[in-house]
Amino acid sequence: MRGVTVEDALARRVDNFLALRIVAASMVIYGHASTIAPAVKGPDIFVRSGWGIYSGDIAVDIFFLISGFLVTGSYIRQKNLYAFAKARFLRVYPAYVLNVVGLALVYGLLFTSLPKAAYLQQADVWNYITTNLKMSSSMAWSLPGVFEHGIRTSTINGSQWTLPAEVRMYVLLGVMATLGLLTSARVTTAVLGALLVLGVLRPELFPLHQDWFRLAAYFSVGVLVYMHRSRLHVRLEWIVALVLLAILTRHLAIYPMAFALALGGVVLGLAYLTPPLRWLARFGDPSYGVYLWGWPCQQAVAHLLPGAGVVLHVSLALAIALGLGYASWTVLEKQALRWK
Repeated sequence: MRGVTVEDALARRVDNFLALRIVAASMVIYGHASTIAPAVKGPDIFVRSGWGIYSGDIAVDIFFLISGFLVTGSYIRQKNLYAFAKARFLRVYPAYVLNVVGLALVYGLLFTSLPKAAYLQQADVWNYITTNLKMSSSMAWSLPGVFEHGIRTSTINGSQWTLPAEVRMYVLLGVMATLGLLTSARVTTAVLGALLVLGVLRPELFPLHQDWFRLAAYFSVGVLVYMHRSRLHVRLEWIVALVLLAILTRHLAIYPMAFALALGGVVLGLAYLTPPLRWLARFGDPSYGVYLWGWPCQQAVAHLLPGAGVVLHVSLALAIALGLGYASWTVLEKQALRWK
């Protein structure tokens, strides 16, 4: 548990980011249980404990923080905008296209109350595909006749809302790289700091809704951690201090900032100060697939077992999503990344 600079930790080439992403994807499923499962009542454990933020949001914040850190490192090592854009496209789009098309043409057929032929003739089925593949801020959430009755929400995949935000963060990083704003940690800090302050004071200037701005802030924290990697020490006492600061400021206006710093410290601590789970990498990375398929799996479990409590609902949905996540990685994602 001794402290280490982020740069030295990176040089070791071992970490627990894969495990953290899998845990975060699992937290999303747990967090969505009360929104999807009819028998799951009340807020999750984080809200009940007074954190002021539920597990799904915490998990997404972790994803964006890790993404900002790792994606910045990817560009800095390559210093090639085309290679960077190609890698990001191959990481995001193949699995996402499979998810969108599979939900519309397979999943929808299984669960729609309409006759199969009539379902495929509905314009909303094809609109679901074309609209969501654009990665715009206006997404299609439902399919005709699917989960329209006897279930809490008809949304087919509520988790998709973060993907357009993620893509916009990649574009922002690419623009900054093109303008030479990633060559100096001080310049990067000044630019991102100015953008965050401007976003707070004049949010109408940015094409981001409120939740996207929060995700952009966490992505920016990840970027800054990488840019300051040679000077930033990951130490247990600092992490504890940040967590205590967040606890002490829970009812103050600065709490969101304190929480973000504490979460960043905890993520880096778990990534670099705990024994690496090397064996986990042998099975691949199911985290993206679990995230993409988690909500639809929960909808299916809620439809087939509406009386399932939180433990049974989350366990079944997570088991199915993990299977689909590993299948997505093995069959599609890993193969696509070979084209990087």
